[in-house]
Amino acid sequence: MPNIAPNLAFPLVSIIICTSDRHDFLAKALKSLELLSYPDFEVIVIDSSSTTQTSEIVHSVTSNNSLTVKLLKVEPRNISYSRNRGIKLASGSIIAFFDDDAIPPSEWLEKLLFSYTIHGDNCAAVGGAVRDLTRPGHPLQFCRGITNLFSETIAIRPADAVDYNQANGFWFNGLMGTNSSFRKDLLEKINGYDEFFDYFLDETDVCLRLIQAGYEVHYADVTVNHYPQPSHNRIDQKHLTCWYSLAKNTTYFAFKHGFKKFPFVMFVARLILLITHRCLLRILRLKFTHHLPNSTLLKYIQQTFYGIRVGWNAGIKLHKGNLNKVNFSEETC
Repeated sequence: MPNIAPNLAFPLVSIIICTSDRHDFLAKALKSLELLSYPDFEVIVIDSSSTTQTSEIVHSVTSNNSLTVKLLKVEPRNISYSRNRGIKLASGSIIAFFDDDAIPPSEWLEKLLFSYTIHGDNCAAVGGAVRDLTRPGHPLQFCRGITNLFSETIAIRPADAVDYNQANGFWFNGLMGTNSSFRKDLLEKINGYDEFFDYFLDETDVCLRLIQAGYEVHYADVTVNHYPQPSHNRIDQKHLTCWYSLAKNTTYFAFKHGFKKFPFVMFVARLILLITHRCLLRILRLKFTHHLPNSTLLKYIQQTFYGIRVGWNAGIKLHKGNLNKVNFSEETC
């Protein structure tokens, strides 16, 4: 497998799972990795849970099989911070990310690595499709998705869809975190994940920066089964609680990548429209779908506007040149 690990027939892959207070599903995810057919991988669990149950689960799973797991406890509930810690711990030349509420097929790693082989030196990242096993019909959540410089996304496209790997393009290939992989050396070259993205748009930003650096993001013909579970960011798939992060990260992403591409008035208008659809209309819809009290809706709206303000200020600072690296790893929903 050239250009990944020239001296190895099977390059070491580091599978990183970031988890927070989902111990039962983490156990299932870890046990599913025992069925992987690829011969050379390590598992790294980055734990931001509020209890010690994750370490107990990891010990229980690994004591009954040959799976070796590196476990690191971290403080902030920040997915980008956790991913960066995992990358530092990784020994593999390929980093594969996987969620604690997902199950991969046995050939998952082989399919990812095959895409690196066929696309060569410029291939920096590879990911596959994600299917939601908790909804009727098991619909796709993601398949060959693309995103633009404002973070507007087309999540599902056909197998023959056009690739978007142009460094100066408006649209670009993206990946979904639970079925994604990256060359470790290139992640390190772009300084890993931007820790401002505590939740949402974290891997989107990485994919774009890799493409802007002259590399490519590609897709593999492999699907991971996802069983989305409640977390500190959502009660269910419709009832999110992370409106602060969604608004903050949407605003910051647009400033970081799209600000210089449009006249200011057009930029602001498009950003307002995006946040209205992504946050405010969805919050109002909760009144009818979940019968939430007005006090809860008001709280979510306030979180949204606070997130816009924080993201706006950080984005402005980026373009003033006064801030080389924004790190709000302590900010949570």
